Amino acid sequence: MKPFLIFILCSVTCNCAYGIAAEETPIIFPDTCPKTEYNPNNLASSIIQDIKTSVLLAECLLANSTNYPDYYRPHDGEEFDFIIVGSGSAGAVIANRLSEVPSWRILLLEAGGNPEETTEIPGLYGALQKTRYDWQYHTDSAEDNCLAMVNNSCFWPRGKVLGGSSTINGMIYVRGNKEDYNGWARAGNEGWDYESVLKYFKKSENIEAEEVLRHNNYKHFHGEGGYLTVGSFIDDYVKDLVNAHTKGMEELGYKANYDYNGESQTGFAKLQGTIVGSRRCSTAKAFLKEFTTRKNLLVSRYSLATKVLIEKDLKTAQGVKFLNYNNEEITVKAKKEVIISAGAINSPQLLMLSGIGPKQHLEELGIDVIEDLPVGHNLQDHMLMTGLLFSYNFSRPLKTLTDRMYEYLMSPSTSQLSSTGMLSYSGFINTVDAVSDIPDIQTHHYDIDVNDTSLLTSALAGFGIRDEIIKSFLDINSKRFVTPVMPTLLKPHSRGRILLRSTNPKDKVKILTSYLTDEHDVETLLRATEFLSKLAATKGMELLDTKFHEIVSPACSKYVVSSRDFRICSLKHFVTTCYHPTSTCKMGPADDPTSVVNPQLQVKGVRHLRVADASIMPDIVRGNTNAPSIMIGEKAADLVKQTWS
Repeated sequence: MKPFLIFILCSVTCNCAYGIAAEETPIIFPDTCPKTEYNPNNLASSIIQDIKTSVLLAECLLANSTNYPDYYRPHDGEEFDFIIVGSGSAGAVIANRLSEVPSWRILLLEAGGNPEETTEIPGLYGALQKTRYDWQYHTDSAEDNCLAMVNNSCFWPRGKVLGGSSTINGMIYVRGNKEDYNGWARAGNEGWDYESVLKYFKKSENIEAEEVLRHNNYKHFHGEGGYLTVGSFIDDYVKDLVNAHTKGMEELGYKANYDYNGESQTGFAKLQGTIVGSRRCSTAKAFLKEFTTRKNLLVSRYSLATKVLIEKDLKTAQGVKFLNYNNEEITVKAKKEVIISAGAINSPQLLMLSGIGPKQHLEELGIDVIEDLPVGHNLQDHMLMTGLLFSYNFSRPLKTLTDRMYEYLMSPSTSQLSSTGMLSYSGFINTVDAVSDIPDIQTHHYDIDVNDTSLLTSALAGFGIRDEIIKSFLDINSKRFVTPVMPTLLKPHSRGRILLRSTNPKDKVKILTSYLTDEHDVETLLRATEFLSKLAATKGMELLDTKFHEIVSPACSKYVVSSRDFRICSLKHFVTTCYHPTSTCKMGPADDPTSVVNPQLQVKGVRHLRVADASIMPDIVRGNTNAPSIMIGEKAADLVKQTWS
């Protein structure tokens, strides 16, 4: 069925609230769901109508927007106790926890709208990129990275929707390594060591992952009864692939690890996910959806924050300016604090637009400098290598996407769309010391059926890879089942930067990744590539006749494939983002000149202003960044309560 027709059916029959027509205009549809009308004189027709109604009802229940807080439209000059900018992995958590205090009035500003049907379905996570749920950022082109991508620019998706990136990501729940947080504490960030932050991970969590619950000591590491459900991905469709990988990894010294968030991180792991009942569990669902009765929590959607209002003499944050869905500029006041939780790109942008940032850069743009801080510096990201491929002598039963969708609506627990396939497994390895419990590489995988050119093309185009290079992948896939196998650098040494492009808040920032500018990163990824070539040759992987492929970019064809020079060239072409930008508003103690916020997440030199999201990480964690961002939100809320209670 055409997407437009699906929308028409839903608008007539479901209580949906979609921001379409104009990009910033929410449209509210009738509060009604379909009902079956039984016709005793035409049984066949009644059954067919029942099927239609069942499908429409399932769709309606899939993304019922009236379950989320009502649309709130602040009036100019309105006062609140706290204003939170950004409803993502941290912001939604903070809004929930602060609204536990009934006397506090909370305003949550979100530039996007509500989650909708596609956001709910695990197997469709990739379809959310380059849509209106996504800020659709691109890196600035450089001579030494992203060279296989269109315009030599890597695509950086970020969530522009209630729940932020937790609403469009791959739902993988990885906290990182204990040493990450102990390292933060050693750098002077008191209260951010592993044992201190573990209670905040547990506070959010409602652990339902079966492979975790089988371990007797899981309660030391995991929480029960929290708002965020952490469950298991369905893996029936990739069991043979998983068995081969498990055996191959064991031959190379890595055992299966079914709780990498527990005692030990390394090994070949079945990943835990932010899923509940075969659906996504974003922070919007976990921390906002069930709390609509809290009248002190007000959510203003389609609201682009443009400036934090700061009293210059006292250097005190007093409120926020934002553009509403009608492009009107609205000013709202904060009696206590402004909390920026807009992410590693938007948070530094908003600070710099407000006069907080590197003095020289702001003065070049004519922005009055309120506080000279290294905002936008220290950008870190997990680099992911996209030019490697495993192929197998393997096949599985195929269904059309339409059949899969029908099965998902009627019986989600058995549907392939409840699964993310091989993405729900990772290898955590140390390329220098196999017995170390501190990994430097995490592997990510997709699984693509033989000659499934549309899915493979879509996945590679999502990274921005050029069509003529995608053809090399398709040639291999035309004959064999494939998994793009993507080693991901967990502890990058390279540091990038976020810069303003102009003083217009609607202009996207400059993203200078500086990928591969540190030789440590190059060497680690080279070792990871060699590890994968050895993995493909193990006896376990030979069970599926596994072959290892290194895609040849035209510019690298002058080198011998698999040689050091070839692989370095390939890294410069195929390395891209793992969707984990962090550290652009670095947390550090008072004597750290490279930091932006203190360990209480207060912006240095400015009163009543905090930043709380992935941007405050002093160093990126060894794993997917959604779970740590939620933890940061939990701890930030406690810090705020300690200040104002």
